[in-house]
This record gives sequence, structure tokens and C-alpha cells, in this order.
Amino acid sequence: MDFLNEVKNHYILTDGAMGTYYGQLYQVPGRMSELANTSKPDQIEKIHAAYIEAGAALIRTNSFASHANTLAGMPLHQCEQREEVLRQIYDNVYRSYMIAKKAVLNSGRRVFIAGDIGPVPESGATQEEEIMAQYKAMADALTDSGAEIILFETFADFRYIFPVISYIRPKASPVIMASFCLNKFGYTKSGLSAAEIIKTANESGVIDVIGFNCGVGSAHMAEIVKNLDLGTMPVSIVPNSGYPDLIRDRNVYQENIGYFCDNMADIAKMGVNMLGGCCGTAPEYIRSLSKVLETCKDNEDKIFDMRRHFAGTKEHGEVDKSRNPFLNKLNKGEKVIAVELDPPHNGHGDKLIQAAALLKNAGADLVTLSDSPMGKMRADAMMTGANLQYRAEVAVMPHVSCRDKNVIAMGSAFLGAHMNGIRNMLVVTGDPVPAGDRNIVTGVYDFNSIRLMNYFKQLNREHFPDDPVIYGGALNYNRTNIDKEIERMQKKCDAGADYFLTQPIYSDEDIERIRYIKTKIHTKILCGIMPLVSYRNAMFMKNEIYGIHVPDEIVARYHKDMSREEGEETGIQIALELAEKLKDVTDGYYFMAPFNRASMICKIMAQLNV
Repeated sequence: MDFLNEVKNHYILTDGAMGTYYGQLYQVPGRMSELANTSKPDQIEKIHAAYIEAGAALIRTNSFASHANTLAGMPLHQCEQREEVLRQIYDNVYRSYMIAKKAVLNSGRRVFIAGDIGPVPESGATQEEEIMAQYKAMADALTDSGAEIILFETFADFRYIFPVISYIRPKASPVIMASFCLNKFGYTKSGLSAAEIIKTANESGVIDVIGFNCGVGSAHMAEIVKNLDLGTMPVSIVPNSGYPDLIRDRNVYQENIGYFCDNMADIAKMGVNMLGGCCGTAPEYIRSLSKVLETCKDNEDKIFDMRRHFAGTKEHGEVDKSRNPFLNKLNKGEKVIAVELDPPHNGHGDKLIQAAALLKNAGADLVTLSDSPMGKMRADAMMTGANLQYRAEVAVMPHVSCRDKNVIAMGSAFLGAHMNGIRNMLVVTGDPVPAGDRNIVTGVYDFNSIRLMNYFKQLNREHFPDDPVIYGGALNYNRTNIDKEIERMQKKCDAGADYFLTQPIYSDEDIERIRYIKTKIHTKILCGIMPLVSYRNAMFMKNEIYGIHVPDEIVARYHKDMSREEGEETGIQIALELAEKLKDVTDGYYFMAPFNRASMICKIMAQLNV
């Protein structure tokens, strides 16, 4: 297609913002421009025409937010007429292309059209299947409309981009553009750096143009770009005009055309192929930017030949995990011992520190700390871990739940944890908020466990390659389809997980399931052992905790009239028997101290045959 030749050898000027300019023209607070594809197509055509008249050589279809949340007012899984909503998505995207095509034909100019696909919103209740169904509807509409360029715009990672490209390719061969939204430090909300994005795109073999848009203004974008090795692929840079103020429920951007164009001229000299505007820009920005690019064209060949001279060349090395004692012991084939304690619910940590000190002296390799299990408030696991590490001088492994923190809070917590010497973590999706609390407590779930691991992986590569955080995942060995669980484990391994911890194991059947898993995947597994301390405790675990199988013969070893000492001694003996059965299967033991009774675990460790 001639577009690729054009963009590889010359500057291409794109249009500016659709959504913010639509709101500015028609004063409809909160109304998405995509809804006008059906109700007011002439308004959208008028905006396209304005950008073309201003000098844009490429316009984007008005389909960025053509998903269920916009068109149906709710996520797809909440829609009763799911197929009808998918049809609406298809129709809306198809109409957007036809409106753009009409604007180009009426202009009489040579203008490229990029079919725009924006990210579908996700939450903890969202399933990958419903997300992909919407992306497929968008892709079908664009390929059926004859789109020769498809743009994935304002994405945070490649998670859905590559599967959608694979879906498109058997039916059509459009030019694929992918553009990512960065913060002022050069990272997406999923933790990908600009450098990693360019590297991945260049190595993918399926993306033709890579770029960055939205998120930051032109000055911050210039700072990010000047430190990048742009590679050999065409690069698109489309920043916001600046940063908005919220006035009467509407984002309002300061007009700064001269400042914006000065920064864009600097970016053009860095070897960028395509430039334009995102939120806050309007046709006047594009008109002025067109004049700026005209002055650059005399030196165009020199600029593109000098791309690597202007860009940085720093490569990110491999992560060095050799300094981690826990992982080193695990990889040597020695049995490791991790013991779980619960952070206090009242803010008083002295007893926890005493328990951790006991476990360290008994030979535990590290203490793990649960992160508000069952959705109940306790002291923060990472902060508690930092306190234990300092006061008890014991290595810690805080659990990290995706339930409670958004991307910003999660990243901040990780950086703080690393500053405080924490080098081991267990990444879990997290128990849901209890049903009775959901009217006042909201589960966040910006991540699931696999996505959070990928975030960790990127943080390690970018910030801590010489002293990374080592992390593991949870293994649900009781899943009905065990091969599906193994498939999920492999995804976690690919995301950097070095080991897995299981739920408590009590039965021979469960031990055999672990043995089967070990034959299917190469990884380290620490098998969970939680001593039961009374008849009531055994009955509770058997009848009220989903996914844990406590056999009748285990319960039968307890009775209602046992003393505390008798109950603990029975729990210790059962734990030792399970540890012996697991000896040739497990890579280590993950003891869960019931009610933080560390002394029980110390007695088990003293008799453990490892």
C-alpha cells in the first residue's frame, strides 16, 4: 500500500482530537462523539472536513469508544441482548468509516483513513471472551468497510492487540498501527515503558507503525522521545495539547498552539514519521503544525538518516536473580520453608514480631504475610513485611492482592517496598469483597494476577535489573479442569513467576494431583500445610472453605472434648505425616500458622525430616 511507502519516507500529518473538539463545538457535556455517528453524522463529517482543510493527510474514524459501555451504557456482561449490542458496535464502527470516507471524497484531496479501535474498558467482573467479542465486532466492521489502515489507539499493553491482529489477518491485510498512552515518566498504566513498546513492536512482525498518543502534553512527549531508540519502524507521535482543567463537568484545555508546535518541531527532528494532536487539539493546531512541518521538509532526508544519532541507544539487560537467597536455595533443589502469618487487624504488631522471630530461629527461610484475606481489613501486608524485616530481621514475602489498589497505588507500593528491602512477593488476584459489604466497599481489580506479574516483570527490567523482586503465584490444584489450571500456571511462568504456593493439602488424592501437575510443567511448587487445632476448626475447614478437601478420616482424629494441647498435638502429627507424603513431590513446605500460633509450626519444623 502506498501509505507505508509514504510514511517511511516523508512526514505524515494526522488530524487532531475528535472527542474534545466535538464537545467544544456542540456543547454536549458527557456525551460521547461516537453516539453522533448515528444521530448526527453530519456533525462528525464536518469535523473530519475541518481537519482535512487544515492540512491533515490522515484522519481517524470516530470509533475510538465504540464499545458496549458507550453504546449500551453498561459492560457487555450486564447486557441482556448481548448479540444486539455486538451488532450495534459493528454498525457504529462501520458508519464511522463511511462518514470519514465521505469527508475525504468531498474534499477532493488525497487523505488516508485509519479505522480507529480504542481499548474496551475492563473491571474485575469482565471476562476476556466478552472483551474479544467486542474487538472482533469492531475489526469485522473495519475490514468489511474496506479499511486499509487499522489503528489500535491509546492502549496500555499488547494483551488484546496481537489476538485481534491474528483474527484480522486471514480476512484482510490492512496496515496495522498501534499507539500507546504514556504518563510523563514514559510508562503505560500497565507498566510498559516506551522503550519496551518500541522493542516489542519492532520484533512482532505484525505491526507496521508504532506510536504514542494522549496521556501527556507536547513537552513531556518530547522528553520521552529524545531518550528513545526509535528502531527502524515508522513512529507516530500524537500528544495532547496540554493538561486539562475540569470546568462544569467538562475537560477544558488551555489554548497553546505556538508552544505545542514548537515542541512538535523538536520531535520531528528526532526522526518521527507521523505527527498530530490528541485531546485538546483542534483544526487550528493542525493548520499551524502543517506550516511547521513544511519548514522541516527541506531537511527531511537528513533527519531520517540521523534517527539513531538523535535517539538514545540504551538497551535493557536481563534481570539478575542470583542475589536472592530464597530462590537460590529453591533452585539448588533444597527444601525451602515458608510460613504464613496474618497481619494484625488492630494495628498492634508486637506479637507478630515475636512470632516471626521464633520462626526465623526455628529455621524458616521466610515469613509470608497474607493481604487482607477474604476481603477483611488488616494491616497492609507490604508495610507489615517491611516492619518485620527491620525489627525481626527475617526475610518476608508479602502477598499482593489485585482487589484493593489501582494501578497508581500498586506501582507506588512496589517502589516503596523495594526501597525497604522487600525482595519476595506472592501475587494473587484476591478474594472478592464479601457480599454484605459491596454497597460500601468496591473491588478495584485493575489487574488480575497474570497482568500484575507482567507489571512486576517490567518494573524489574526497567528499575531493578540487578536486584529484582522475586515473585510467585497461587496454585489452585483443586480446579475441576486441572489442565486449564496448568495452562494458567504456564502463563504465570511466562510472566516471570519462579514458584507456586498451594492451598492446604490434606488428602492422598490431592497429593496425586500435585504429582500430575509436576509432570506437565517445569516449575517449583511449595505445598501448603495448615495444621488443624480442634474439632471445630476441622469442621469449619471441611464445610465452609471452598476448594479445600478435608477427608473424613482427618476430621475423625479430633473430638469435641479435646483440650487445646491435645488438639495442637493432633494437628502437629497430621502435618508431619502430610509432609512425609509430600516429600518426593514438593520443592518446599508452605506452612500456614493457625491463628498465628507460630510455636506449633516451630514444633513441626523441629521434627521435620528434610
